[in-house]
Amino acid sequence: MEIFCTIYYICSYIQTVPQVIKLIKTKSSNDYSLWQVFLGLFGLICWSIYIFTTQQSVIVYVGTVIDLLLVLLVDGLVLGFFDFKNKKGYKADEN
Repeated sequence: MEIFCTIYYICSYIQTVPQVIKLIKTKSSNDYSLWQVFLGLFGLICWSIYIFTTQQSVIVYVGTVIDLLLVLLVDGLVLGFFDFKNKKGYKADEN
């Protein structure tokens, strides 16, 4: 089961690399790298498997809450629920 913990740490360390590469190539920070999302979610899945199989109750509760919050935040960013340009926290109507 230690392999899941190792995969999580590797993913968490390298998940920002695709965003930096995209930033350098496009010279714009407006885009979001989907590879960063995939690495982050894969790492969270591996971490969840690790904490549930080791049966450490405190880590399970805290890890589950953190996983849920991160998934909601990442999905919100990717799907465009958060629009930081208008500072309202949601997309403004085009009309």
